[in-house]
Amino acid sequence: MLVVIAVLATMAALLWLVKRRPAPTRRDDVDRDALDEAEREVRDLDVMTTPDEADDHLPDWGPGAPNP
Repeated sequence: MLVVIAVLATMAALLWLVKRRPAPTRRDDVDRDALDEAEREVRDLDVMTTPDEADDHLPDWGPGAPNP
């Protein structure tokens, strides 16, 4: 019986800790226009497109990529 009470108390404490976290807020620093443009670029790609084939259609991006 004591084990059951200890387990229930532990579960209650964990739930209490989880509920105390603040809810995530919407990020205002996201450039929505750039995000929409990127989604339009990849929307037309086929599911079976390989990364090499995508390089032919999309500009280079990521760390070390030259600035346009």
